[in-house]
Amino acid sequence: MRYLLVFVFLFGLSGCEVLVISEPVPSAAIDVDAAWAAHNKKLNNIEAWNIDGRISIRFEEEAWHATLLWQQIDQAYHIRLFGPFGAGAIELNGSPQSVVLTQDGQQQYSQDPEQLLSQQVGLRVPINGLRYWAVGQQVPDKSARIELDEWGRLAQLEQDGWKVRYRGYVKTDGYMMPSKIFLDNKGLDVRIVIDRWKLTGPKA
Repeated sequence: MRYLLVFVFLFGLSGCEVLVISEPVPSAAIDVDAAWAAHNKKLNNIEAWNIDGRISIRFEEEAWHATLLWQQIDQAYHIRLFGPFGAGAIELNGSPQSVVLTQDGQQQYSQDPEQLLSQQVGLRVPINGLRYWAVGQQVPDKSARIELDEWGRLAQLEQDGWKVRYRGYVKTDGYMMPSKIFLDNKGLDVRIVIDRWKLTGPKA
């Protein structure tokens, strides 16, 4: 159970209220590849973000929910998990070079976030890629298989062994940001509902 607890925590989120909106199908055909290129380029303008969200996890016969907070500033992240686990909050503070995992006042350090999680949780998770998937981007400079929706945004992404499906988008400060993200990998099913986004960067 501890492995699932920390895994859920990795997707923590915090920020500006999100209302899921139903978008009409475009009235005329658009060049989805060109729209994706423009959308992806615009996302690169975001300097920092916070999200509040809820997560449900299912693995074999176990399933439960948690509330998560995630702050991302460039490559650095601060993530907290609050949930009905009775163990208090768990925190991750890290960057692509190192990470500190704090739980019950105890800290674990590593220069390799994936190795730390593997040791502490029993699962290797692509921590450095999560910030891209959360905003609706693929990890750069890595092979990926993508499917676009009619608006030229990610509908599905397969990368690093994960299938990431985007089930909703919401307009925030002129950006279209994911509001529902489903992930699965070898029987581990993760469903994220993002309640609030807060973005730092030029208005779109």
